[in-house]
Amino acid sequence: MKKDLSIKELLVMGGALFSMHFGAACMLFPVQWGKDAGTALWPVFIGVLLSGVILPYFGYLALVRGNGTFLSITRRISPGFGTWFAALTIFVIGPLYMVPRMSAAAWAAIVQITGLETESMLPVIAFSAAFYLIAYWFVVNPGKVIDKIGNLLFPVLIIVVTAVIVKSIVSPISREWAAPAFDQNPVVYGFLEGYATADLQCALLFGIIVIHGIRNAGITGKAINRNLIKIGIVGLGLLMITILGHMIAGANTGGTIDLTLSALYTQMVLELWGSAGGILFNVALIAAALTTAVGAVSSTSEIWEEILHEKNERLFTYKNFCIVSCALSCVVSFADLDTIVRVVGPVLDACYPPAIVIAMYYCICRKPDMPENLRAAKWAFITAFAVSLLQLAVRYSVMFGLGWTWLEGFYGSLPLAEYSLAWLPFSLIAYAGARWLPGMLPHVMLVRQ
Repeated sequence: MKKDLSIKELLVMGGALFSMHFGAACMLFPVQWGKDAGTALWPVFIGVLLSGVILPYFGYLALVRGNGTFLSITRRISPGFGTWFAALTIFVIGPLYMVPRMSAAAWAAIVQITGLETESMLPVIAFSAAFYLIAYWFVVNPGKVIDKIGNLLFPVLIIVVTAVIVKSIVSPISREWAAPAFDQNPVVYGFLEGYATADLQCALLFGIIVIHGIRNAGITGKAINRNLIKIGIVGLGLLMITILGHMIAGANTGGTIDLTLSALYTQMVLELWGSAGGILFNVALIAAALTTAVGAVSSTSEIWEEILHEKNERLFTYKNFCIVSCALSCVVSFADLDTIVRVVGPVLDACYPPAIVIAMYYCICRKPDMPENLRAAKWAFITAFAVSLLQLAVRYSVMFGLGWTWLEGFYGSLPLAEYSLAWLPFSLIAYAGARWLPGMLPHVMLVRQ
């Protein structure tokens, strides 16, 4: 029986895991972070490292410790609410937000590079249709997804990323870093910005794709978990290096490019490499967008099948969910990219704290399957989501001018609210209360008697 992946298999799967996380988000955001951080780059990087790399690794460790998928370990904590939360998470990461954001970002870059201006919807429809047909080819066989990404898309990404980072260091656009574009603590800023990548949720979802790849390589039993950890180290190690490299590239613009995200990256590459760099960037961005879209479509379809398959085995299948996810994502992608990020992004942010609770519980708790611990984790999990919903309501109040000033004031009075971490102390209190208070009550009553 095969116990470990070969070096080649480890590199291919680690490269595929890196590619799925890298996507269009970790390709674009770090340049923006570096530009905004300027002279505060290193403490900002520490914050990003915590939320964008270390927390996702805890996600993979949680799958190993919980010996299951995102759905199964979440259901173990709370069968009813856990299923509902998993469904919400995969719907947002799937066709409602992350997947259509990938194709929309790729199309936006093409428009900027080519200068295409047309009122017709035919070009974007044709591009989106081709994008999702290719995505479907990648996901149609779940056991081959990780190999296809590792062998076909990873080499493209790593070549372009290396070229951009090296060129930006050897021939920087500016040799002086600008002052930070924010007033808050740089480590906190970096930590909160790392939220935007949603890499923890992605880790909890992508684990099932990686496990399929490990099994497809002939590894079974407990050896799967050991190899999953190795792949996580390789993939997230590459992610850490590329995030830092892109942040340095962003800082090396010296604040001379007054653009954001894909427009910023496009202009930076044009100034570094000329028109050829623009074409190269488009190829890389499309490849990056595809990797994340493929990972999200495949993993979310697997979980939808896990949730609904028993209700109708012929209808609720992995392939059918892949088709629906690609089709729905294609339709949603026609919306403006900024609109997608502004309106739906906060929902994904609200799903982050409960996901952190899940990951940290399985990583830290010595006996995660003990009923008393599961009960405590359930209430910490629900509390984190409840406080996140409160923050979500405040953000929508401000965004749409709803005038809920009383709610804004109430949330603002909570501890750590200014850092968007109000959920943390309440989750800890909920866990401690649910874990130890029930056991203390009989003792207190006995003393009183």
